[in-house]
Amino acid sequence: MHSTRNLPAKFTAELLTSFHLDLLRCQSFGSLNILCLRYAKLFRLKAVAYHHLPQLGSSDGVAVNVISAGFPKELVDRFESQNLIGIDPSIRQVMSGTRAYWWRELKYASPPRPEEMEYLEAASAAVDEGLMLPVFGPNGRNGYVSLGFGKTRPDMDDADIALLQSCCQFAHLQYCALLQVELPRPVKLSPREQEVLSWVAQGKSNGVVAEILDIAESTVITHLERSYRKLGVDNRVTAALRALSLGEFSYLP
Repeated sequence: MHSTRNLPAKFTAELLTSFHLDLLRCQSFGSLNILCLRYAKLFRLKAVAYHHLPQLGSSDGVAVNVISAGFPKELVDRFESQNLIGIDPSIRQVMSGTRAYWWRELKYASPPRPEEMEYLEAASAAVDEGLMLPVFGPNGRNGYVSLGFGKTRPDMDDADIALLQSCCQFAHLQYCALLQVELPRPVKLSPREQEVLSWVAQGKSNGVVAEILDIAESTVITHLERSYRKLGVDNRVTAALRALSLGEFSYLP
């Protein structure tokens, strides 16, 4: 068993277990937020940010800033008012993998653009040291977590960071579980509508889908039009994305 000797003094295996159990008892977004912030203090974190990133095509927005505490108000206001979640290249870089990165050690796959570099320099001047990490959920509902430790970087090895990341992942899954209860229930697609959209998502034209399913192309179009009405969209690409975000896909061999 990992000793956790490199972690902050109060960040123990017992505390991690307690956090996981308390997460399961959360039955509202408010209680979940309060719990996460309470444990952040116990973990000696100086700042916490959690952004929910819905699947492309979902009906509940591009991104949701769920928690933001401990970061400079000016930086937070700028991030939210200017929707900088689409500008910050660190989020894009972290979400392309599975591991956590220290803020000041992240290497980018391609050089940041001028507007991205301007934001990164402003953020770097406003914060000290911390970790950023991805979390993953059902139907592509992923998230991004940023954890600030203040001026002193804790002595944490890869195993320590993995333990902390497991807490973030479990909290994200609980958020997704609560969100699925709150979201409106869509009209269910028929098995054939699911099948047609699954092939559309793989780049197949209406004619090719008709050949694969051994039906008329006009029948494929009829299934698509019915899907549009149920999903509240007006084209095949958006319909496929919306169906994916709702878990309304037929998983084909």
